[in-house]
Formats: sequence, structure tokens, C-alpha cells
Amino acid sequence: MSSKSIEQLENDYWKKPSEFPTALVKKCFEYRKIKVSELTIAQIRLLISQKIGLAYLIPIALDKLEQNVLIEGELYEGDVLESVSKIPMKFWNKNSTEFLRFISLLESNKEEILSKLGEKKFDQISERLKM
Repeated sequence: MSSKSIEQLENDYWKKPSEFPTALVKKCFEYRKIKVSELTIAQIRLLISQKIGLAYLIPIALDKLEQNVLIEGELYEGDVLESVSKIPMKFWNKNSTEFLRFISLLESNKEEILSKLGEKKFDQISERLKM
């Protein structure tokens, strides 16, 4: 699986436009062509934030978060955690194993999240996930 790109895994090939409307769209277009195993944490965070390739990228993101719950994907400490927490419940409802893994990760790292990101941020994440 990791030797394929998101577009190969999803069998969904976007046509290259003559020009991209935004830099974000261009990045998403390009990142979908990279082998999943070669994506950086910043690229994974961006794709997740755009709800692209979730079935393939969430397990990788959870692996990374288990190693460092506040891993930074180019923007700020905890941005990967933030992006994963914003995934719609529709995805989590269909992927209960990953959801339980994410909830467990949050609970076991609650003190670190609270101390580094603050109570407000932890409460926002919890509210999104209906913890």
C-alpha cells in the first residue's frame, strides 16, 4: 500500500489544469502523486486537513501521534493533532478502530496536551469528538 500514491490507491486521477486556482490546490494535486511512504508529516497534515486520502493517511498520522502527540507538520506544535481532530464524525463512524485508537491516544496524552496547548484547545478537540 505505501508504495502507491493516494491517486493510485483511490484510482482517482485528477486532470492537470492549465493553471491552479490557488497554491493549496496545486500542493494537493502534487502530493496526491507522491508514494504514501514518501510523504512528509507536513504533506500528510495538509492532505488530512483537506480531507484527502483519509483512509490511508489517518493510520499513518496516528502512528506519528503515538510517537509524539504534539508533532508539528510545518505550521505549529500540535497541528497534526488539530487536523486529525477536525475529521468529520462520518469518517470516524466508518472507521471505529482508528477512532478508538485516537480517543485512547488523547486520553493517555491528556496532561501533555493540556500543559502545552492549554485547556481551551483540549476542550475544543474533545468537543469535536464528543468525548
